[in-house]
Amino acid sequence: MALRQRVRVTPEEYLENFIRDGRIVVGTFIKGKDGCFVIPDDERLPQHFDVKNVTDRGQTVMTATISGHKVVAVFEEKIKNPKSPKVNVIELLGNADKVGTDVLSIIRAHKLYEEFPGEVITEAKRVAKPASTDEIARRTDLRKSTLITIDPYDAADLDDAVSLQKQDDGSFKLGVHIADVSHYVRPKNNHTDGFLDEEAFKRGTSVYLPNAVLPMLPVELSNNICSLNPNVDRLALSVFIRIDRAGDIIDHNIVESVINIKNRFNYEEVQKILDGDAELRKQHKKLVPMLNDMAELTHLLEKVRAKRGEVVFDVPEPKIILDTETGKISDVIAYPRYLSHRMIESFMVICNEVIARFAKEHSLPFVYRIHEKPDPMKVAKFIETLKPFKVEHKITPEYPSGHAYQKMIASIEGQIRPIVSQMALRSMQKAKYHVDCIGHFGLGAKFYCHFTSPIRRYPDLVVHRIIKMYLNRQLPSHALDELREFVPKAADQSSKTEITATEVEREVNNLKRAEYMSDHIGEKFSGTISGIMDFGVFVYLPNTVEGLIKIDNMPQDSYRYNESQSVLVGRKRSFKMGDQIDVVCVGVNMARRQVEFAAWTR
Repeated sequence: MALRQRVRVTPEEYLENFIRDGRIVVGTFIKGKDGCFVIPDDERLPQHFDVKNVTDRGQTVMTATISGHKVVAVFEEKIKNPKSPKVNVIELLGNADKVGTDVLSIIRAHKLYEEFPGEVITEAKRVAKPASTDEIARRTDLRKSTLITIDPYDAADLDDAVSLQKQDDGSFKLGVHIADVSHYVRPKNNHTDGFLDEEAFKRGTSVYLPNAVLPMLPVELSNNICSLNPNVDRLALSVFIRIDRAGDIIDHNIVESVINIKNRFNYEEVQKILDGDAELRKQHKKLVPMLNDMAELTHLLEKVRAKRGEVVFDVPEPKIILDTETGKISDVIAYPRYLSHRMIESFMVICNEVIARFAKEHSLPFVYRIHEKPDPMKVAKFIETLKPFKVEHKITPEYPSGHAYQKMIASIEGQIRPIVSQMALRSMQKAKYHVDCIGHFGLGAKFYCHFTSPIRRYPDLVVHRIIKMYLNRQLPSHALDELREFVPKAADQSSKTEITATEVEREVNNLKRAEYMSDHIGEKFSGTISGIMDFGVFVYLPNTVEGLIKIDNMPQDSYRYNESQSVLVGRKRSFKMGDQIDVVCVGVNMARRQVEFAAWTR
């Protein structure tokens, strides 16, 4: 759902900020009669930039052959005219009409790259070797234990495995087993290259797109030696957590381990087993009791988190389905969220909490995951936007509580629930990484960190290193001093790269949703009014697509916009937030990734 705020920045100010921030220009290269220029994709920039030089990754290019291609350009070093700076083309992305060029353009605009530098690949190939006999011998051997992975069916980088034993007294012994990436990716010192770690720090996170992954680590590690693939020995950090029948943690144990996964599941398979699929339950007969116990523990942990004030936002994520042959989008749906998803989420959350509490209790320099309390002004604005929905709540700007948000969202039914959830989410602060443990408002947790995804997140990798250093008594005073200096940098960089990854993923999803709707112009859809402005009405569809009905495309009437109540009032009828409405897709602006609807009239 689009955020509808008007930011008043002049074109001159935008260009000045753009240049100052060191951003690059991605656009279409045109060779004209009087020279060459680039038309930027970002419509907030000037209509075009004159081109001074053209190369493709250092190689000279014949400009006559690339007119109409997407390119990456940088501003000349010494800008003579700040109002009309020239650019140098440094990379060709391909013909603008070629499948994938549009996504690549978004990636480059954020200075992200698919390929790794040569020295990083060299180091990855060198370290991506099976663990030595001595290394395995010093670890807790769990290779005969029953461990399973549950991931998306197409996942290639498997961070986590789980195990569970229900005790005679009704308590649970949960095992969360996380790939020991820190064994392979080590900081630079006298004995290691450190290029892998430097690149992982720079990238900060993997970026997941409908047609590609920009991994934090090369595939030699992310998809192979570190990934918890089935039927191969893998190094891990295992966290065993004992949980009583009330959902309270009795104790925990953290060990370096070696594991061998015998059963890899996807979410859909596990959900079918939990739902009683006879064939799958027969096929995995020995594992069905453990999966049932996992479901029971999940319900218990969810009750505990709800009791302490966790806020569960019902904001569906888009799932972009591509045609495997053409690469073009074939469908867009709201990504389903099964009990099987919630199982893994719950187990990862409690593991992250245990690790954060452990670090805090032992006064370790650390990278925590924090989520501060909502800003009172944002909460007050959110309360105002709730009025048109006539939603009952007890949220107050001065003392916003997770319980109040939780009860408000839980009380909403129908199509307006994801809309209000999105609005509630915007009233919150953004979660980030920090060296201070100040808790996580959204989870209602006093202690929290990210530990469970070191293949794809740098803060998790740092947390693993610190935990292992403590376990192996490798934290003399000079090591602690080095960590105290490093963790603020890691936290700051991880927060920045997370924001970039989120922006790229959102832009690509918006692009693909617009592309999908461009193939459905003239078709009818049923949706919910998600926003009302003086210029029109925004409509949200169940497949997560949102579009605008301009006033001219509303049923013919004389309308008046009531801003205080977010209502569009006509003589014959009125439109308010949450109303159901039938629409027809009448156009798509691919450059802006915007969908335009018209109200359906017979």
